[in-house]
Amino acid sequence: MEQTRTAAGAAGGDHSGPFEGGVVSQPIDAVLTWVDGEDPAHVAKRSTYDPGFGAAGVEATRFASRDEIRFSLMALLKFAPWLRRIHIVTDGQTPNVVQELWASDPSLRERVKIVDHTVIYRGHEALLPIFSGRTIETALYRIPDLAERYIYLNDDFFLIRPVQPTDFFTDTGPILRGHWMTRAYGLVPMLQLAVGRLKRRGKNWQPVGFKLQQLRAARLVGWGLRFFSIGHTPHPLRRSTFQRFEAAHPGVIEANMAPRFRHGSQFNPASLANHLELAAGTATVAASDNTVYFRADVDKPQRVREKTAEAEAREDALFICVNSLDQASAEVQADILCFLRRRIL
Repeated sequence: MEQTRTAAGAAGGDHSGPFEGGVVSQPIDAVLTWVDGEDPAHVAKRSTYDPGFGAAGVEATRFASRDEIRFSLMALLKFAPWLRRIHIVTDGQTPNVVQELWASDPSLRERVKIVDHTVIYRGHEALLPIFSGRTIETALYRIPDLAERYIYLNDDFFLIRPVQPTDFFTDTGPILRGHWMTRAYGLVPMLQLAVGRLKRRGKNWQPVGFKLQQLRAARLVGWGLRFFSIGHTPHPLRRSTFQRFEAAHPGVIEANMAPRFRHGSQFNPASLANHLELAAGTATVAASDNTVYFRADVDKPQRVREKTAEAEAREDALFICVNSLDQASAEVQADILCFLRRRIL
């Protein structure tokens, strides 16, 4: 069950790939999630709701935008022109870049779509509004007319080189980028729970963390303490993988779609799909994550310049992720935005 293969074409060398008769001929969509959290209407809506006990990710920076969606979207159009459709999932908003594209080329309305939360929550409207990216990710497979194979990206993920379908899928399933975490990591939640109890956070408190939510996903598939950890990189997914799981486990998906703010009870939906694919033997593990990762709020200017130079020089660097650009210094923001404009626009 834990046997995987190394993706021959996933390290960025030969992007033509060996699957021209299969995966390349199948439609692939991209899905971006985006919110302008500084829009007064969104701020007012968010402030109306109490995050409640155990919520996380409620800081304003979680919703801040520095127009990253412009670069993320334009990079998809530039470096992945084979994408059938790009769905941008929003909460009653439309990014300026989309309005500009539609105005300049009305035919792009069929290729670049805005999908409101009310659409993916059809039949579950009572759960809205939702302010958690993890919660929204759980419902993305419900996008109408979504291709069976799709690539999910946060709006702070950017392609920086031409990519092909075979960088994301083989004929059998998705190409995963990440690494295996040892069984010892499974002890971390227990340690965090113990610390939480000492701090009197309450018996129903659960720790929230990127890797912990992946561990929960793996356990839903029966993987125990060992799990495949993904990072900040585009995630190739299959719609039918979620549909089969939902049919076999009634209520589990819906429960993960419910928390208005990120909560310690949730699992990572992309990780759930990955472990289902690994269990079925349909996933391929790439030799590299092909990503250069920026912590804009932490990286010093010199470190940012080193990372942009690395991204320029590494032929296998297909993606970058820039976390917390809104919290970066003016110098770091300028350097990163200059790199993105030079590389993408």
